[in-house]
Amino acid sequence: MAKWKYTGNNDTSDKLPTYDKIRRGRDKRKRHRSSEADFEQAEDTWDFVAHPEWFPARVVEVHKRYAFVSPEKEIGDVQTRDVWLATVARRHLQSRRGERNTICVGDRVLCRPTDDRDVDLGTDIPCCVIENMSPRKSRIARRDPALHEREHILASNVDQLMIVASYKNPLVKWGLIDRYLVLAEEQEIPAIIVLNKEDLLAEESDAFRDECVQEADTYKRLGYTVFSVQVEFQNFQHPVIRELHGLLENKVTILSGHSGVGKSSLVNLFRPEITQEVEENSDIFYKGRHTTTYASMIKLGRGGYVIDTPGIRSFVLSERNAIDLSHGFVEMRALMNQCKFRECRHIDEPECAVMKAVSAGEISERRYKSYKGILLGETGREGRIRDQNTEKDKVESDDDE
Repeated sequence: MAKWKYTGNNDTSDKLPTYDKIRRGRDKRKRHRSSEADFEQAEDTWDFVAHPEWFPARVVEVHKRYAFVSPEKEIGDVQTRDVWLATVARRHLQSRRGERNTICVGDRVLCRPTDDRDVDLGTDIPCCVIENMSPRKSRIARRDPALHEREHILASNVDQLMIVASYKNPLVKWGLIDRYLVLAEEQEIPAIIVLNKEDLLAEESDAFRDECVQEADTYKRLGYTVFSVQVEFQNFQHPVIRELHGLLENKVTILSGHSGVGKSSLVNLFRPEITQEVEENSDIFYKGRHTTTYASMIKLGRGGYVIDTPGIRSFVLSERNAIDLSHGFVEMRALMNQCKFRECRHIDEPECAVMKAVSAGEISERRYKSYKGILLGETGREGRIRDQNTEKDKVESDDDE
């Protein structure tokens, strides 16, 4: 039986809609690119003379359809008690397709007061529309777990990063700390490491305690500030908490880490303007569980702000070449020009200065393993499996890193 084959139609008129559709698609992409350029504008171009009712603000919370902003006439003086419900101007909504959200917590934005008909959420809170965004000075971002081609920016315009981990429940992930440190180095912002649930170390083996001390000492030798705390049993007057609080004064700090490590409980020790919800049942507290569901900017008692972020299950960095990634590991920077090959990956190349330093014990073998895992795309998802408090699971988790 002969196969049927469509040979087409000599009438070319039916092709016109196809060409028109392609042309419309091109025009739409041009509008998106133009809209993106229009949305991000330097603050010195914001025209308050023509629009005296418009005001600069800081994004303090972001939800799916809307955000909350607070006026910030002078940078660093966010009026967090004056909260407005905001949406991004519709012409900008499709412009930043490479990111999960058009805006994120920490963004400086230009707002136009409006009524709730533009926002369409039926609220008594004052409403506004975000017309422009100031270029970001820094940002903390990961690859979006839902769509790998897209970025998920956790926060922007931060002065420092505080990485919060717990020794146990959930088990500390040293590789996760390393990935956060790479971001801090790339953004040229200081990083503080806080290890919580110190009291649980008493129940662990000598080998595990020695490992924790050794890893903390490694970070200290690299120049990072490291704190060991037990948040549930400390208060604002504790010397360590007071010292830690002092480092946050007059700065914007983002707190990040796995679910259940105690970020919100830690924030509550700094006398925040708004107390963060935490799980009151201490048994639940030690199982590692979310209480924060969205990032929010919070004013602290001694001044300064923290951005408390939801606990993450996976933290995958976007792809980086070996040169860029090596800069994120401070111990490798001075050795990069000593390798035989200028673009050495520090994996299996001959006469590699970094590999020699690892063999000589000058670079932590565990940190070097983190570097290889990030470069080869083999780390970042270990948090998806809840750790079980057995030695076998601990070894498996270490192998993942």
